[in-house]
Amino acid sequence: MIDQHKSLLEKFFEKGLPLYFFSFLIGPIWYVIKIIVSGDISVSELWILYGVLSFVALLSSFNDFGMTESMNYFVPEYLQKNDYSRVKSLIAYAFITQVITWIAIASILFLWSEYLASSYFKSDVAGDILKIFAFYFLWINIFQVFNNFFLAVQNTFYHQVTEFLKMFFVLSFTVALLVLDLWNVISYASAWVFGLYFGIIFVLYFFYRSYYRNFLSWVHIIWSQIFFKSIFSYAIVVFIWTQGVMLLSQMDMQMVIYLLGTQEAWYYTNYLSMMMIPFMILWPIFWLLFPLFSEMNAKKQYDKIKLVKQILSKNFIAVCVAFNILMFVFAETIAYILFWERYIASGVILQYSILFLVFNFLLQINFYILAWIWRVKQRLAIIVVALFFNFFLNLLLIKTIWVEWAALATGLWWVWIYAMSEYLLGKRYFHHLDYRFLIKNIISIWLLGIFCFYFITPLFSSYGRLYSLFFMTIISLFWFWFFILMNYKEFRRTILDMQRLKKELD
Repeated sequence: MIDQHKSLLEKFFEKGLPLYFFSFLIGPIWYVIKIIVSGDISVSELWILYGVLSFVALLSSFNDFGMTESMNYFVPEYLQKNDYSRVKSLIAYAFITQVITWIAIASILFLWSEYLASSYFKSDVAGDILKIFAFYFLWINIFQVFNNFFLAVQNTFYHQVTEFLKMFFVLSFTVALLVLDLWNVISYASAWVFGLYFGIIFVLYFFYRSYYRNFLSWVHIIWSQIFFKSIFSYAIVVFIWTQGVMLLSQMDMQMVIYLLGTQEAWYYTNYLSMMMIPFMILWPIFWLLFPLFSEMNAKKQYDKIKLVKQILSKNFIAVCVAFNILMFVFAETIAYILFWERYIASGVILQYSILFLVFNFLLQINFYILAWIWRVKQRLAIIVVALFFNFFLNLLLIKTIWVEWAALATGLWWVWIYAMSEYLLGKRYFHHLDYRFLIKNIISIWLLGIFCFYFITPLFSSYGRLYSLFFMTIISLFWFWFFILMNYKEFRRTILDMQRLKKELD
């Protein structure tokens, strides 16, 4: 089920390719959908659509009590022992748990839709959208259980191709509505549900063909209270942690909605969309790190975990510096290209937090290590402290200074969480940063950014969206070629380090 004969490094590179390939396809699809919808419906309706989608995402963190994410921890360990009965049992436990919770939450969404529309969203049309997304919530959980299983068994191709197919069909229905002149906020909401139906068909087909038929059909489910408790004791802590993470990710948006209103909330929504651009490049690595860290932990290769952390941290910081400064300099141009001229304010908001994004990637590495070495309670403690920190900081800054400071508050709690995670990991996983390498990158990229800010960004004022997109693409290519050439020796040394790690893991 997993390629046991291959080293972790071989699996990292081989399985990383489909992650990146489909990530580059999925990301633009999301933005194309948003661009189409932005041009067809009003600002207020657009905010309601994505406000409801954000609200459903917030509720989705309650859907499985951490059982689905637990597959990433337990499945690699069971597969090391060829214990397919426990693998099948874990899938069954996760599925049954989700059946109970998703029916309950979807029913609440459907039955209370009118109340939520009038009291929270303050819009009549929000009630119809909530009813549609009640069905979306009902089915997205089925999709996630099996798609997450692909990630646990390190089949990144199936994980990404099913996500791509889901988004492709959402885009297809969206384009069809545009061509047939049937566009409105209700029909666009329905496009998400119909696209999801096709995604479920493919995810179930791949699961049955490659895993259930070959490995799981002939083994029995273990209905054991002791076994269930061993899984649930991990899952419940993960579940509470997930609530904290979801609250942190949604807290800023919900406080902007409550304290400032719908227009500012939509500016903030577009800002969050732009913040996801660097994740399209770097986030696939984390998807693969889930089972890799678990596998190394199962083999008690703690020194290898530290080495991987050191290599990733050094290079992530450099890449993030290049990304962050590029997006800081061209924030308003990117907002104009993606969301039209009326949403340039979203680019201004982006400038308040984009420079802190590097800490988000670093804390993700630490969080995954904490999870796989069974320090989930320490990880939970970090989130609880961060929740109070972020809430009061947002309360102070949003109401007094405006929505940009919600973005600043987000950046500040990234720094706080990263510092806490480093402290709780302890000396075993601590490593010194290559300050000479980092300072060289920061100074060089900032000098390039200052040049572009004063001599390049003024040129965009005379270009339309299409020309701006073309020239922004050219500038980005030159920007990263400069970054790669400047760090050629360091990147070559990193490859040698990875080759050394491969020999040690073989």
